[in-house]
Amino acid sequence: MNVASTHESPTAAKEMVQQRSRRLIVTWQHPISRAIEPIGVLLKDVQGYAFSYIRNAHHVKDFQGLIGFPDFSEVYRSDDLFPLFSQRAMDPRRPDFSRYVEKLGLLEDATPWEQIAASGGRRAGDTLQLFPVPEKIQEDVWACSFLVHGIRHIPDRSLRVGHQETWISCDKLDAVLGNLGIGDALRLVKNEGNPANPEARLLVQSEGVPVGFLPNLLVEDIVRLGDENVSAYVQVVNGSDAPWHMRLLARLECRASKDFEFFRGSSWEPATSPIE
Repeated sequence: MNVASTHESPTAAKEMVQQRSRRLIVTWQHPISRAIEPIGVLLKDVQGYAFSYIRNAHHVKDFQGLIGFPDFSEVYRSDDLFPLFSQRAMDPRRPDFSRYVEKLGLLEDATPWEQIAASGGRRAGDTLQLFPVPEKIQEDVWACSFLVHGIRHIPDRSLRVGHQETWISCDKLDAVLGNLGIGDALRLVKNEGNPANPEARLLVQSEGVPVGFLPNLLVEDIVRLGDENVSAYVQVVNGSDAPWHMRLLARLECRASKDFEFFRGSSWEPATSPIE
């Protein structure tokens, strides 16, 4: 699957970004340890919206449940997007709305759902983040768009890419990001020197310069698929006026067998199922 030669117009790229996943993984960050754990799934379907906890939520240290969702065994439904999540989208009446959705690669009619799927629903000082579940776009191809993580942690520190130590200045990183264009290929390589997550991978520009991290939620499945079945490329790149976490939006495409699914295993099952 060759995505390195895929070059789209900015409008086409935005239309692709706007076609967001119908399922978002809800994660919770421990306020002290800063560990991020998946705790539930937010779903959009023809009946409206639904939220339910996954079994992993039972095992997350100090997690007591989300406001408005007290029962771990309940499947919550609503015609409208739940307030806890809708308040993470920007009001279209704000003067900076057009600039905000543009940086997320969205069109000006972006819905609250599309906004939180693209942005991760981030709020300053908050403990919640959302992540779109990759969807099957062909019989054996899965895809999703995601904001590249940890870009602000790349400059002025030693990084081991493969077996080689790399040191990148902030100016160098800005220059590399500034030279990226829509459709440019990104490489996923192991970050050998990451003690917190030994399998963490770096997104690397074609010149071999690290520009950020693959979200941890994807690492296990991407490693399972293998390098030869995974491709990534630039979908939206923003200038230095954008926050670090919004500098680069990437597209991931994976070739997998018919029975493959992302986020599969007992910890991902609904919390309503019996706990072994």
